[in-house]
Amino acid sequence: MSIVTGLSGEVGMGQQEERDCIASEGALSWGDIPPDAALCGKAAMCRELAASYEPMFKAILLPVAAYFSITAVTHLLFSTSPNAPIMALSSAVIGLAFLAMGLEVRRGEMSYRKLEMVGFSAFGLAYLKIVSNQLMNPEPTKLFYFMLVMLVVSMFGISIRLVSIAIVLSVATMLLFAAPYGSTMLAQYTVIAMAGSIAAYCMSKMVRSAITREIRARMTSDRLRKLAEIQAEQDMLTGLPNRRNFFRQLRERLQRARDGGEGFVLGIVDLDGFKAINDTYGHTVGDMLLSEVANRLKQAGGCEGQVSRMGGDEFAVLIDGRRSAKQLHDYGRALCDSIRAQYLISGLEFSVSASVGFVRSDMSEHDEVALIERADFAMFRAKANGSGTVIFTPRLEEDLQQIGRIEQALRISDKEEEMSVVFQPQVDIHSGKTTGFEALARWNSPTLGHVRPDVFIAAAERTGLIEEMTPILLNKALKFASGWPENLKLSFNLSIRDIMSPSAIDKLCNIIEQSGIDPKRLEFEVTETLIMSDFETARKSLARLQQLGSRVALDDFGVGYANFGHIDQLSINTIKIDRSFVTRLSNGGQTVKLIKTMVDMCSTLGVGSIVEGVETEQELAVLRGIGARNVQGYYYSKPMAAEDIPSFLSQSLLATIGSPNVSAKRAV
Repeated sequence: MSIVTGLSGEVGMGQQEERDCIASEGALSWGDIPPDAALCGKAAMCRELAASYEPMFKAILLPVAAYFSITAVTHLLFSTSPNAPIMALSSAVIGLAFLAMGLEVRRGEMSYRKLEMVGFSAFGLAYLKIVSNQLMNPEPTKLFYFMLVMLVVSMFGISIRLVSIAIVLSVATMLLFAAPYGSTMLAQYTVIAMAGSIAAYCMSKMVRSAITREIRARMTSDRLRKLAEIQAEQDMLTGLPNRRNFFRQLRERLQRARDGGEGFVLGIVDLDGFKAINDTYGHTVGDMLLSEVANRLKQAGGCEGQVSRMGGDEFAVLIDGRRSAKQLHDYGRALCDSIRAQYLISGLEFSVSASVGFVRSDMSEHDEVALIERADFAMFRAKANGSGTVIFTPRLEEDLQQIGRIEQALRISDKEEEMSVVFQPQVDIHSGKTTGFEALARWNSPTLGHVRPDVFIAAAERTGLIEEMTPILLNKALKFASGWPENLKLSFNLSIRDIMSPSAIDKLCNIIEQSGIDPKRLEFEVTETLIMSDFETARKSLARLQQLGSRVALDDFGVGYANFGHIDQLSINTIKIDRSFVTRLSNGGQTVKLIKTMVDMCSTLGVGSIVEGVETEQELAVLRGIGARNVQGYYYSKPMAAEDIPSFLSQSLLATIGSPNVSAKRAV
């Protein structure tokens, strides 16, 4: 087979090259490969060896080609041997062969097998040239060329097989040519052969050791780098892709969509009830619960969507391709049903639910921040209405834009001028007397008009402006309450930002102290969701208010995650039973028993109770029958302006005097 034929046809690194590499006797042994590198396989080691030896081949082949070309000219011009033309021709041919090999090596990346073939070819040509010269023009002194070629091959021989063959063949041939010159010459060349063989072997071993050490370090470094990259994009708790990985994939999909590729759907999944479990049972149980949730999400999502953990109890899902509304609702239902199933962790049973918001990629004009904002918005809508799954639609886009306008107007508003408070009475249904009023915030914007309280308060909490609004509203409420009879209390709502900020609580305490009103007349309302977001901070903040003498009421009781244990730990003074129970009173049965149980439990604990949302005579009669005492709702009055309170109190008093043994009727 010719040299050119032998070098033609690239053999890629794969099964063939791995066989070739392994087949090279002693080319490398597992002892040469460190444990870390061994994990990558012999084929990987062959690739690394080829990459390390290739520069050596590039460095030596062309100079050798030049050497043989010069030798050819020297034979023609200076040799007196009758075989000089033949020797010159052989040198020229060998020079061209080395030139071809040098150019082949420089043309592209060489495999282990090809480099070994080049090594055998180079040695074979040089070896044959020395043998032919000795045959045509015997010169004992030039037998040293066998040692020279052996030493050169030991430097760039990629395999032990190549080096071993070069040493054995060079030594044997040199001694064979030395034998005719007598025993003395043979003895001298034998010693030279022994020394040269040892030197060649040691040089080969040193080069190979240096190269394998460098390969070991490089492969270990690459393995650690890849491991670090994997860990950097993997959530260590759940094994899911983490937030960084999610954003990378999201950007890749958005880029494909910009380039005209297929769209996709983004889903945000948030757990309902996890915070309470995590705070009550500790982070170890919470982490185990999150791991199980992650497994369920992966199983429920199947191959349709890729689930990532965004952080905390929030997850994201990326679904490639277009999906109909029905498909997304079915997919969201599957996720929610999977999460809702009972959990058994450390011998304890838990239940959590989930809310999912979906948005299609074409709803955000290929902007990742806008896309996530819309998925979040849909998820919060799902959480608010309890539907489980909400898909972002153009209608929700209008709502989102409206919220943006509200937030902007709120930022530039004159809160002292535009904010006001109205009051809704709380009534003792047995005596008919008004026991107090709940202060409710109102906002009349010059640009937007009257904005619903639930809308602008949520916007104020998102933007942090609630901390600026609360002192203003409390000051106004206290100013009006200072003119009321001493027996009337004032209830005031606090937001999550108020509770979670010690400085905000200190500011509210200063306002109370400077108002001149007895703190015992004040009752601050907080929701279950609020206190469960950070139970310990909430406990400290509420304790600070109670130290002044103020009372604390737990609002919307029964629809969140608090329990009577939390009531005891927080020293709650009043429970406000959510109006959702009252609206179901007409159904009778379990709802009536449930409200009675809560009212009786409050009485047993020495905690006051107020039933919210009473609107009809029938509801009032049922509540009176089960022992409820204090109520609040439209039956008695809608929220009223401060100037209407004297009239309301007068009418209530007249109703009570007129029917001293009957509960007060609707006053307004």
